[in-house]
Amino acid sequence: MKKIILVTYLLFFFTNIIGQNTAQDFSSMNYEVQFIRTGLEGTILFKIFSYGKNEDQAIENCKSDALKAVMFKGIPGSDLRDPMIKDLSVLETRKDFFETFFTTKQYLQYVSISSDGSIDGEDRLKVGKKYKIGVIVSVQKNTLRKLLESSGIIKPLNAGF
Repeated sequence: MKKIILVTYLLFFFTNIIGQNTAQDFSSMNYEVQFIRTGLEGTILFKIFSYGKNEDQAIENCKSDALKAVMFKGIPGSDLRDPMIKDLSVLETRKDFFETFFTTKQYLQYVSISSDGSIDGEDRLKVGKKYKIGVIVSVQKNTLRKLLESSGIIKPLNAGF
C-alpha cells in the first residue's frame, strides 16, 4: 500500500513540474532583441541573443525565441513594436496549440537565420555554464499572423475593435 501511495505521489509531483515548465517556456523572456530592418514583403529582420548549454543549443533557442519575441513581446524600433498576442491568457486557454507549435518545431516554418552561418566573436559569450549567442533572424510575420488568426489565437486585422 505504501508503494502505491509513493508512486502516486511521485507521478503527481513530476506531472505538475512538467506542466509548469511547459507553460513557462512559452512566455519565457530570457532573450534580447535588436531591430535591424524590415525585410522582404511580410518579413522582419532582427538580431536575437539567446542562451543555451552549448552553442548549438543557444542557436536553436534563438529560432524559437525569435517567434516568442514577435508573438509575446514585440520588436522595439520596428513596425511590430507591440506583440501580436496581447492577451497572454491564451497561453492557458490554447495551451495545446502552443505545445504543438513549439515541441514539434512547427515554428521553423516561420523563422530562418539570415547570417552566413558564422557568428561574430562579440555575439558569442560564455556566461557561467551557459552560452549567449546572437544571430540575425528573419521572421515571416505576415504568414505567422495568418496562422494565429486562422487558429483563433488573435483577431484578424480587419475585425472591428
